[in-house]
Amino acid sequence: MPARHPLGLQSGAAPSDLDMSLSGELAAQGQATATTTALSRPLPPFTENGPDGSYSANRSEASSVAATVATTEHSQSCCLTPLALGDDDNEDGGFGMAGSASSTAARASARMRTNALSTADTSVSAVAANDIAKCPICLSTICEAFMTACGHSFCYGCISRHLSERQTCPTCCRALTSDQIYPNFALNQLINSHSGETQHPSSSNIVDQIRNSVESNQGLDVGDIDALLLVLQQKKLEMRSFERRFEMLTMRNFLIATQARKLDKIEGLRAELAMLEGDLQHVTNQLEGNAARSNDGSVDGILAKSRLALSLGNRLPTADLGAGPQVPNAVTAEDGTILSETNDGQHPVARAEQQPQQLLPPAPRNNSRRVEEHYADLESFYFNTRMRGVGGNEGLAEFLETLTTFARYEQFRPVATLRYGDGTANAAIVASIEFDRDEEVFAVAGVTRKIKIFDYANVIEQADTWNGLAHTAQLRRQRQKLAARQDWWNREVEENSNGGGSSSVDVGAPVATALQYPTVEFTNRSKISCLSFNPYIKSQLACSDYDGTVSLWDVSASGTPILNLGEHEKRTWSVDFSHVDPTRLCSGSDDGKVKIWTTNKRTSVMTIEGKANVCCVRFNQLHGNILIFGSADHNVHCFDLRMPKQPLCVLRGHRKAVSYTRFLSPDEIISASTDSSLKLWNMRTQECVRTFSGHTNEKNFVGLTTSGSEWIACGSENNTMYSYYRNLSQPAVTHKFGNCNPVTGVEQPEDDPSLFVSAVCWKNKTNTLLSANSQGIIKILELV
Repeated sequence: MPARHPLGLQSGAAPSDLDMSLSGELAAQGQATATTTALSRPLPPFTENGPDGSYSANRSEASSVAATVATTEHSQSCCLTPLALGDDDNEDGGFGMAGSASSTAARASARMRTNALSTADTSVSAVAANDIAKCPICLSTICEAFMTACGHSFCYGCISRHLSERQTCPTCCRALTSDQIYPNFALNQLINSHSGETQHPSSSNIVDQIRNSVESNQGLDVGDIDALLLVLQQKKLEMRSFERRFEMLTMRNFLIATQARKLDKIEGLRAELAMLEGDLQHVTNQLEGNAARSNDGSVDGILAKSRLALSLGNRLPTADLGAGPQVPNAVTAEDGTILSETNDGQHPVARAEQQPQQLLPPAPRNNSRRVEEHYADLESFYFNTRMRGVGGNEGLAEFLETLTTFARYEQFRPVATLRYGDGTANAAIVASIEFDRDEEVFAVAGVTRKIKIFDYANVIEQADTWNGLAHTAQLRRQRQKLAARQDWWNREVEENSNGGGSSSVDVGAPVATALQYPTVEFTNRSKISCLSFNPYIKSQLACSDYDGTVSLWDVSASGTPILNLGEHEKRTWSVDFSHVDPTRLCSGSDDGKVKIWTTNKRTSVMTIEGKANVCCVRFNQLHGNILIFGSADHNVHCFDLRMPKQPLCVLRGHRKAVSYTRFLSPDEIISASTDSSLKLWNMRTQECVRTFSGHTNEKNFVGLTTSGSEWIACGSENNTMYSYYRNLSQPAVTHKFGNCNPVTGVEQPEDDPSLFVSAVCWKNKTNTLLSANSQGIIKILELV
């Protein structure tokens, strides 16, 4: 029975024949090496040696190569072919073994030539397929092959892009159109089959092959298995070593990067500490110098003694020069008695006249709590100011101004309360509040379609009067309570002796606020969204409404508009007068258009096309041709009216619609968005300088206003008004409206989550702010 070779080859030769075959194989390997060497040498160059002028090769070199190939083939056929016993067929009549070997060698040689030719054909076909599968345009494998009318194939995407620019074939430059290209299904199939053949076997296939070979036990012995295990173990160690090295390299790079960052932080901290020490020394020297210059006769000494006297109880009258009219110190009651007299019977004014009249500044307020609450914000601004290259005392002075301005104000004090609605309407949302040119009157408008004009001085005067009456009623209740404690057994008699009506007054009952009446009131045809006073013509007021109309009113004349501008196709959200040209105004609408108008024409003089709803529009207060508007595309657009086709810049950074825009200065813009943030922009660098956050605004118009170039205020959907200082990103001062009774103005104990602050307006360059909410309650607040 023939033996089975461990590699699966069968051999019927005897042991001696096997030795001969092995020796023959060794000889054949040597000859094969020689043949390979001979074939790998380049052929000799062709020379023109023939008598007929034809090219002929070097015959000696060619003959040598041919002889080497023939000898090698004969050796392989004689040595590599297994010997068959009992084969007696032989043409020369020699020994049977020799004849059998000759015939077998011939057949083996034929098979080898056939295999070589098939391999060569396969390689040639693969090379040809690769060349055909290359796209002449992208030089990559063709994807979705399309053939032209002239017979060339390309990627569909490549030839389509080429034909969109040039109507010629990229290969032969013949005229070609997109209608003359067709799918090449044969080439697609060839490419797919070739790509499938060249795919490498996956690791799962390799594992399956090894498993099948081991389980079938095809001639494997213990040595083969040990060798296989050794190879696998070595491969496993190599892979683990590579993975470990990769992990260590990754860890090393991370540690190096972390070390570099920490070293940078250490250097930064050292620089900051050095700067802090220098600033601290500078401030200490300033304090010591001021203390050395002060003496008993100096102003500082007088102030120190005065404050000491105040702390010991020597109360001197102080006045706040920045506040509005003060509440009267003495109020006459119905029975003619002065209710504000002190217990010793002396009038406070008379007692004040007996004391030295000195105008003293108020003692410094302890604002450590406010500084602690905003410490992170203040620290960030301090280092940003001092480390940005300003240097010297200039940077320190800027931070000192910010710190003192921020610490000076703590809250908003209500001065007066008004009502926009008449008490019968369910919805009285105030959409806009604006002061006139001289800030003597202010206009209020909203969804009730009414424009109410209030005289500011009259409102403050009436508020003081009603505050005095409320204070008088409070003193009366206190006196009644004190009398009841002293003479509780005669309480009924005491109450009846005060006029009879006082017994029905509850000690804790709230006092109704005054009903403020406007000086002028107009009614518009539709709900009003925005107001704007002419900065030059005092009585001229413009309003935009939900019908898309811009109306001009004369607040000193009758209640009919003097001009209606109605080119907008949808709701108009904003209107603004130019600060340079008093006859020019602009408006923005839901139709995505910004229109420029003049007061002497009924048609617009310019239209700027936007890409989305325009929510707000504003003129620059210094440059009359510069205009900005916020849009529902989340951006702020800046235009020069001399080039209306292309924006000067587009400020991107908000995540939702931009609802308000204002100029904080000629080069700075403040914008509000429904992403609950305000952003301060620098028009020159077109960058966001600071982002203000803290209020809530996701769907409603909550108002935006500025005071000078420092303070910013806006409403919020939690019924609270927020005020920001320009150098700090967190709210500086807030004021909560509460749930007010729309008739009496008295706040209710429970909150209404549907209420929100809808409009705000600073009185320019003052501490006074007007704010209104969706309930129609208007408050005049003073920053103190």
